[in-house]
Amino acid sequence: ALYKETCDAYRVTGKTSGNYTIDPDGSGPLKPFTVYCDIREDRAWTIIRHNRHYATRVTGSSVDQPYLGAVEYWNASWAEVSALANASEYCEQRIELHCYNSRLLNTPSGLPFSFWMGRNDERHYYWGGSRPGIQRCACGLDKNCADPQYFCNCDADHAIWRTDKGLLTFVDHLPVTQVVVGDTNRTGSEAQFVLGPLRCYGDRNTWNTVSFNRGAALIFPTFQANHSLDISFYFKTTAQSGVFLENPGYRNYIRIELNTTRDVAFIFDIGNGDENLTVRSVVPWNDDEWHQVKAELNVKLARLRVDKLPWVVRPFPPQSFVRLEFDRPLYVGAAEHKMRPFLGCLRGLRMNGVTLNLEGKANETEGVRVNCTGYCQDPPVPCQNSGLCVERYSHYTCNCSISAFTGPFCNHDIGGYFEEGTWVRYNILPMSLYAAREFASIVSSPWQPLPGYNLTSEEVSFSFSTTSAPAVLLYVSTFVKDYMAVLIKDDGSLQLRYQLGTSPYVFTLTNKPVTDGRPHRVNITRLHRTLYTQVDYLPIMEQQFSLFVDSKLDSPKNLYLGRVMETGVIDPEIQRYNTPGFSGCLSGVKFNTLVPLKAIFHPTSPLRPYSIRGELVESSCASMLPLSTILIPPEMDPWYMATEFPHVHDDGWIGIIIGFVIFLLLLLSGLLVLLYFYHHRYKGSYHTNEPKAIQDYGGAAKPPSARK
Repeated sequence: ALYKETCDAYRVTGKTSGNYTIDPDGSGPLKPFTVYCDIREDRAWTIIRHNRHYATRVTGSSVDQPYLGAVEYWNASWAEVSALANASEYCEQRIELHCYNSRLLNTPSGLPFSFWMGRNDERHYYWGGSRPGIQRCACGLDKNCADPQYFCNCDADHAIWRTDKGLLTFVDHLPVTQVVVGDTNRTGSEAQFVLGPLRCYGDRNTWNTVSFNRGAALIFPTFQANHSLDISFYFKTTAQSGVFLENPGYRNYIRIELNTTRDVAFIFDIGNGDENLTVRSVVPWNDDEWHQVKAELNVKLARLRVDKLPWVVRPFPPQSFVRLEFDRPLYVGAAEHKMRPFLGCLRGLRMNGVTLNLEGKANETEGVRVNCTGYCQDPPVPCQNSGLCVERYSHYTCNCSISAFTGPFCNHDIGGYFEEGTWVRYNILPMSLYAAREFASIVSSPWQPLPGYNLTSEEVSFSFSTTSAPAVLLYVSTFVKDYMAVLIKDDGSLQLRYQLGTSPYVFTLTNKPVTDGRPHRVNITRLHRTLYTQVDYLPIMEQQFSLFVDSKLDSPKNLYLGRVMETGVIDPEIQRYNTPGFSGCLSGVKFNTLVPLKAIFHPTSPLRPYSIRGELVESSCASMLPLSTILIPPEMDPWYMATEFPHVHDDGWIGIIIGFVIFLLLLLSGLLVLLYFYHHRYKGSYHTNEPKAIQDYGGAAKPPSARK
């Protein structure tokens, strides 16, 4: 298309307010038309005026013979204006009725005297400031009408001028095409109506977006291309390849796909066999950025374009085909049978000027989500400690680069144990100035303070644990006399000192000692002359700097942990707490976007903008437990180590069988014992070799004389 679809499309190209030609249906059948674009920083209003912008006076109308006030939009038909409203994210149109002894909506039969007509010639019986489905004006919703028994001011039927007005904002009913007025035929009755211009912003077509998280396809009815097709859409992905859309058929078919990381292909058969147009890029398409694809096919040529690269064109010989015929559904997000699925986001898919409702077809259970985001809107485990949630197509990750913490959810503390006398100096200067300073030291040139930057706000947070006092926990020096320091005093209490300009400013953070060996958390935020501090989980304290104190921390130079080893003059009060030095633990240290301990123990850059003196060992001994622990599901925590328990069988039948076998073994053992005692019951009764006494069958024994 030669023209943009909305004013917002002109805004993103850098245009300013003025008259522009737009084409809401792209290459569809509707012609482009001229509108006024009110282009602002955050959005662009598309404004279409008409012939009813000024008051229209109505007299002599009745319900049977109403006044029909047709609305004729400048430079555009009703269909073209409706296409704009249909494609817009938001539209509004102001409508007013000024009445003198003339009713608006109230009639004995329930039908209104006056109403307005919108898209598709539908009648609407609600007035400006109200909402669809209820026959009321704005005062009827607010319950402040001139007569409380009616829902519009005009329905009071007073012989004085009344007004009902408000905005119509239901996009699917706009634009207003006609205003019908029907109660001005009585003596002295009169009405005047005013209709404002149609005002719209946003683009529902461009941002009709879905994300494909696994192999899935959205299925639409067969595309009726007739003699030509015009396809456009946006995509972004990190995948290597995948099919954006395909419409197969017995005679003809089309397919647009990411063939490789650098190739987008338009493949089709119009009766001459498979043909292929490919746009090749020198940089990968799977860079997780939005790219626009345009494909056209007609009797003269086929062409393909991606972003601003040149069109790839293939002309056709005369009468190559008469009609494109597809006899199968249109697949979006994969080829037929979910082959070669696309993983990523698609938005603004338009075919021959018609926007396909991708969001209406999305089904999360099948792997297609509405919008290209969603995981970060309600993540199962939020990113913590200033971690940034990063959307992926099947999951989300936490970017901990500006956090003083690490881990999958920026929830693992990074700290160090400081031996007495150990200190860390971190250069706050930008890396370019740091490199210049290193170069200056190499050539032995005297280092002159380079102009830094002036801070009107700071955010400082860290945890610590110690049993010694006094000590300097954190100190920020500057190229001038300004500084910031967090100290432990001799009595173990915590103090914050600022010098902004002429004299120091002292804030007491705690009155009780913090040298109990337990972890303590400190949060400090300064916005100009307002200071917010919090220690542990105590309430946030708000304090004010004097109006005579400068609100800038001029040219920050170094950040010290554990001890101050700055050259030049140091505030004597700071020097008093500087010896013998801090001993204990510091963790989660953050000054604005600087995270010194993380840079030391988990570096991501070969540069080392810090110096260490003494013994510093990584430790989490100052880690603070959160007030409410966020439970991380084991399947989402890569550091989860399951506790091993002995496996106990709980199989009922196996237990019964084992018990029965044990019972049989015990029974058999008992029988064997009984048999043993039965066979050996007289064993051991005789201790000589004499035969046992012989008894007669009758039971009498022979006399001894009968023995030989």
